[in-house]
Amino acid sequence: MPDRDPLDGLDDIDWAELSHAYGDAADVPELLRGLRSSDPAEREGALDALYGGVHHQGDVYDSTLACLPFLCALAADPTIGDRDGVLGLLDSIGGSADASTEYADEIPDPQAVIAEAKEEDDWYEEVGWAYGLLAHAALHDLLPTTVALLADPDPAVRAAAAGLLARRHPWPDAVLEPLLDQVAGEDDGAARHAHAEALGVLAQRLHEDPPLRLRGIRALARLAEPGGDPGTELAALAALARHAPDHLPAGTAEQATAALDRSRERPAAPAPEARPDTGTLLSHLRDLRASTFAEGADERVADALRDLHQALGDQVMVRHRLIVHALRHGDPQSPLEAVDRAGDLHSGWRLPAPAAAETAELLGRLLRDPDEELATAAARELCLGRLPLAPDLLDTAAAIAEEGRFHTDWGWERNLPGQCLQLLAAAGDERGAELLAPLLPGRPAPEDLPLWCEQLPPNVDLFAGVYVRMREVAGSCDATDEDGNPDHHALRELGRLLAATAAIDRPDARRMVGIMLAAALTITQDTTGKLHHGPAMALDRPGGLGPDLDPEDTVPLLRRLLADPDGGTRVNAARALWHGGQDPAVYLPVLAEVIADTEQWWDRFRALELVAVMGPAAAPLAERIHEALASAQDRTDDDQNLTRLLLAARATAPAAEPHDDLLRALWTRRRDLRPLIAAALLRERTTRAVPAGFPELIRAELADPRHVRNDSTSTSRMRYDTAADDAFRTGCRALLTEQQPT
Repeated sequence: MPDRDPLDGLDDIDWAELSHAYGDAADVPELLRGLRSSDPAEREGALDALYGGVHHQGDVYDSTLACLPFLCALAADPTIGDRDGVLGLLDSIGGSADASTEYADEIPDPQAVIAEAKEEDDWYEEVGWAYGLLAHAALHDLLPTTVALLADPDPAVRAAAAGLLARRHPWPDAVLEPLLDQVAGEDDGAARHAHAEALGVLAQRLHEDPPLRLRGIRALARLAEPGGDPGTELAALAALARHAPDHLPAGTAEQATAALDRSRERPAAPAPEARPDTGTLLSHLRDLRASTFAEGADERVADALRDLHQALGDQVMVRHRLIVHALRHGDPQSPLEAVDRAGDLHSGWRLPAPAAAETAELLGRLLRDPDEELATAAARELCLGRLPLAPDLLDTAAAIAEEGRFHTDWGWERNLPGQCLQLLAAAGDERGAELLAPLLPGRPAPEDLPLWCEQLPPNVDLFAGVYVRMREVAGSCDATDEDGNPDHHALRELGRLLAATAAIDRPDARRMVGIMLAAALTITQDTTGKLHHGPAMALDRPGGLGPDLDPEDTVPLLRRLLADPDGGTRVNAARALWHGGQDPAVYLPVLAEVIADTEQWWDRFRALELVAVMGPAAAPLAERIHEALASAQDRTDDDQNLTRLLLAARATAPAAEPHDDLLRALWTRRRDLRPLIAAALLRERTTRAVPAGFPELIRAELADPRHVRNDSTSTSRMRYDTAADDAFRTGCRALLTEQQPT
């Protein structure tokens, strides 16, 4: 029993004067009492309500501060159940408190900020930071009293305490010694797993104390030794990869796959004791997590493998070997997880061609899997990752697409046959055009139809299929509702079909775009005064409508669109006229007008990009662009604008100051701007050499394992534009080739 009642003093606080997300905090005392109920459902309901009230969406309130001493005392009371959940709430509050310390310099007196907000009866961002700073100070005093929980009789408490204290204790050195003592004799798998993660966090926090940090790393390395509990071993490898990568074993991939093999050979762990369905968010999240695992899956092994993949980051070949192993032998969570992980890797990272081919071959085998969801996912990731598509794989995709049934509603292209159709399009396979053409009439045009038409070889049947569907949709475009508004849904689909028509490399297709755009403008100009954004997307193409504009229909239309109220439409019309060989004097004033409007920043960016493409043909704009560049150089928070101004300035006045140092600095600061810069350097080849220092920068970029836009540290599984990265690297290699001695 504890020396004192953990809720002693609870009623001495005027909770009604405090607040949380839903008003006054008068209900909080009963919730805190509910945490020590003998009924698990009541305990979970109380914990869920505390999360939703005093810590709503990560916020901290005055009631949160008042709860902290009681939460710490409850967590230390061995007579209470589910104390690991209480420690989890403390950890989450501590995370918000730690995040608030970023604003400590801006808020030297948190109490003053809170007092002013209360006087004004207002809540604003700084108030949340102020409460967070006070919570940080409170936990600074309270958390040292919870260190004894590292040796608590309840293994779930030991595990939760290890994570909380490693992350939030004000003095990490005070946590390391008792944690090391506990690690040495720990016999619970979940607690060992948590200890591995905690040792990694402490190694990171102890970076200014190398001897102590090394002690933690050595303990972590012992947990990572091969042959033990697979979940612990993988968790320790993940912690080393994230916090001490120099200490990862040389054969990490082989060791990890061996641990996975051992985990499959072990008897399935007994199912955890069923928890009541309380109807709370906590209960829902628990059920949701359980639903992501296959029956009999080792959840600790699956969690550790996920963490290992995330922690390995740019060590792409280790990650590749783990993925290949999972695709061949099974994933501890589910086959879908292995496919998703393969897509994550190949969409965001650059792998050697043999590795990409190996993954493609294994995913290709899944196209005929009886589990259609798994087969569909494999086809989708093959396409998104632009993996190499062997002839036999394409034969399988063609057979599935031909056999497939397609419904006629939205999303008809997302099932397995539709994904296989997209594989054929990605490969430029003529069978894709033949199969797609008869599917288009009577079905909504997919979002990616313009891309498919661009990838596929020109095909008269495909053009006919798009045209038939366009005629079907056009009949709905002139309908209006009772308020006189146009049918936006139909106009957006018409835009996709027009963009698809423009992407088909046929003169008759491009002429049809001009005719239909003129009709669309007639439909919408009376109600909105401008071309609807749906049909306008047909012009939003890097090459406009191509070099052979129809002089009777398309050129007059584009000139009319130079006066459109929408700046983006005006820029797109100018681009189409430029690529169609029309006189720049007609549209340079329009570009100047858009560039001068700094409020419409995206339209301005597109106009500057077009000016950079036009080069000396846009020389009349050079002076004003150089003036804007000089002004922008005084700012360091707008690299997007600065880069476009600089590239336009270099292009319009090749003999002027090139600002090579600034260009190198922008390349170094912003990876996402490098494709823009590389494309400009390629265009400049006829007027100036690649700037000094750039060959080294380009070689470093080509050696980087990440796709150029993959600079995220998020743990979510992003999908990046692999095609854009391939084009960027091709341009980089072309720039380097020109630097070779002849």
